[in-house]
Amino acid sequence: MGTVQNGFDEELSRLAGDLRELRIERGNPAYRKLEARASKSGAGIRLPVATQSDAFRGKRLLSLDTLMALVRILYSYDEFGQETVVPPHSSPQLEPWRSRWRALASLQPTAPDRARAVPALAPGDAKAVPGDAPGSWPAKAVPAPGSWLVAPAPPYTPTGGSGFSVAHRLTVREYPNHGAVFSPDGRMLATVGGGDVHLWDPVRGRLVGEIGPEEHIVAVTFSPDGRTLATGDDQGAGRLWDLSDLTPVGPALLGHEAAVGVLAFSPDGRVLVTAADDESVRPWNTATGEPDGAPYIGHFGEVRALVFLPGGDLLAGIKGRHVLRLWDPVAGASVGEPMPGHENEVMAFSPDGRLLATVGLDGTRLWDTSTGAALGGPLVVPDGSTLGAAFSPDGRLLATACDDGTVRLWDTATGSPVGDPLAGSDMALHDVAFSSDGRMLAACGERDTVVVYHRNPVTTGSVPSLGARSAAAMLRQGHALALPPVSSGTGKPLGRLAFSPDGSRLLVQTADRRILTWDPETRTRLQEVLTLPLGGPWGLEFPDDGGPAALWSREAPRTAPLRAPVSLLPHVSFSADGRLVATVRAGGLSLLPTAVDPTDVVTEGPDPVSAPFAVAFSPEGRTLVAAHDTMVTRWDLTQRDPAGRDLETHGPKLGAMALSPSGRLLAIGDLVGTLQLWDHATQRPPNQRLVAHAARVYDLAFSPNGRLLASAGADGVVKVLDTRTRGFAVHPPLTGHSGAVRGVAFSPDGSLLATSGEDGTLRFWVLPEPDTRGARPK
Repeated sequence: MGTVQNGFDEELSRLAGDLRELRIERGNPAYRKLEARASKSGAGIRLPVATQSDAFRGKRLLSLDTLMALVRILYSYDEFGQETVVPPHSSPQLEPWRSRWRALASLQPTAPDRARAVPALAPGDAKAVPGDAPGSWPAKAVPAPGSWLVAPAPPYTPTGGSGFSVAHRLTVREYPNHGAVFSPDGRMLATVGGGDVHLWDPVRGRLVGEIGPEEHIVAVTFSPDGRTLATGDDQGAGRLWDLSDLTPVGPALLGHEAAVGVLAFSPDGRVLVTAADDESVRPWNTATGEPDGAPYIGHFGEVRALVFLPGGDLLAGIKGRHVLRLWDPVAGASVGEPMPGHENEVMAFSPDGRLLATVGLDGTRLWDTSTGAALGGPLVVPDGSTLGAAFSPDGRLLATACDDGTVRLWDTATGSPVGDPLAGSDMALHDVAFSSDGRMLAACGERDTVVVYHRNPVTTGSVPSLGARSAAAMLRQGHALALPPVSSGTGKPLGRLAFSPDGSRLLVQTADRRILTWDPETRTRLQEVLTLPLGGPWGLEFPDDGGPAALWSREAPRTAPLRAPVSLLPHVSFSADGRLVATVRAGGLSLLPTAVDPTDVVTEGPDPVSAPFAVAFSPEGRTLVAAHDTMVTRWDLTQRDPAGRDLETHGPKLGAMALSPSGRLLAIGDLVGTLQLWDHATQRPPNQRLVAHAARVYDLAFSPNGRLLASAGADGVVKVLDTRTRGFAVHPPLTGHSGAVRGVAFSPDGSLLATSGEDGTLRFWVLPEPDTRGARPK
């Protein structure tokens, strides 16, 4: 062992000396200059000062990817220290350095056995089967109570196919992609490379939007509700983006002095935590863009991974001799002792924070974050290196991205490989990500291609019918498909309508003070009928298990906030958390608690000059908007005495109002059939008034992603507005009602539009997905 160690140390020292000599030959640029040059290179390279110091001093052997990045940046200077082109990965200049690294890696001593030991089992637990090698995974073991494996699960097949196969190869431009992440609903994939973000539909394999590259983005993540994108750039700034129109939300999040490479949202989405290469960690209030308390302290290295636990605690993975540190995000102080581990460049937490994967020269290791103990030996890739890792949503699978162009899957309960390596790329892969349902994988790396794998794709083995192909062609061409109308069977006019949060029910108000329920998939009436109260505000509450809706009113007080509340009255609106209801009462506007709770503090008022006909809470609950005869008033509810601010519409009397899901856009319709779109965040007036209908606008509804706005008119027509272009460019008007259209609503997935009319019928349209590959939104 001593001979091996001495040989490794000597060769590592020689490599460091050659790196120092190369740096001198290239004008001896400063560490900070090299870091900045890497950040602006457009190649997705990050070279923190600490990493450079380790390399030039021979403190440790960097990963192959990091060493090649350092050498490439050094070669991007000429002998006079002037910047030149960064050489590509295939440059002949790099090959001798790759050979040096491989030779050094073969000399590096392995970690001691104690670092690979399996934590002792609790008394009464099953012991490892005789014959298990020291430090190996136990063949049969029952986890102790409270351990990270809380419930037995059927094992993944250790041999044979994993069920994943290549679905798409997505190519953007000449830059490599060094990061990938799925949205919570799996309908969007964000990749980072060359300073910009590309947004993809991972199911269909098409580009749906992009941000940059002038933003110099190096990290990206989605908010828990999927409505906001958070990014970190190489200048030390974070930023929030509205995914409905790809515009910035609030000011840049400033405070770091180096590249922001790690991001994490709290479970409720109210806090974003950013970590930078300057070893600082900062929390931000996503509603205000202001710091959410003091920076977190107590770590001793660069943060490589962050995860919020279900209880609100924050785990941070630290690069260096201290691998893991636990923070209390409220107190902003460290908790517990650091966890030792091997030298590493990449870390990943399981979604619940119970497991940590670290990638180092000796392979990939798994750790129990509750005990700080290593779980078994390293997961080694034969004849290759691992450069990235990600856990499946249930934590039972670990995917690793390898420099041989494959993705490998591992069973975290046994440490065994699952299936054969997933091929699909001839490039080194740097990052890998799972979708939230575990059925999609995305991998990216040195070149400009992102590989998307699907698990167990459904294939019928038959050619679709001509009718099915024709319908699909219509949707691709931007035409909506009309389904047969459905009669209410009452002969009464139908009013406003709303989908349940899970999309399993459609509820419609009738003229005879009832709420009828339909199954939107089969378009059949259900037996659920609610009779409306005579007075006071009322609304609908949906249980968590997807059961029937319940009627809420002030006449039947309750002791807990509402769950997923929905209102069918324009003059009643519920806050997103179900605690408050805004309603027009006695000519004024009141905020009332939905539950009897002495801890609730409710603002009396606000009291507008004239009674509004429609009210709406902003999604985060900080703002209340009300539509009057000819103006819209907004209140900041965070103020003790909120003062309303009026938006003059300069037109006929208003008839309908709606806020986009992000709260950024405000739509209003008037009694003569025209529409206006306001930027609610900046109060910027619309560029034009759109003549949408020949008569009054009765109802408005935004699609879940905010890209479409549907309007219901007294002329019996439904029109769909593209909110990015401010024009009716989606498809022709939707007609079929024999009288005024009173209500319009999008399904939660945005694929179905439902309308209700005075003729007593419901109509459904299957909508094409909007194509976002055109011009960037304004």
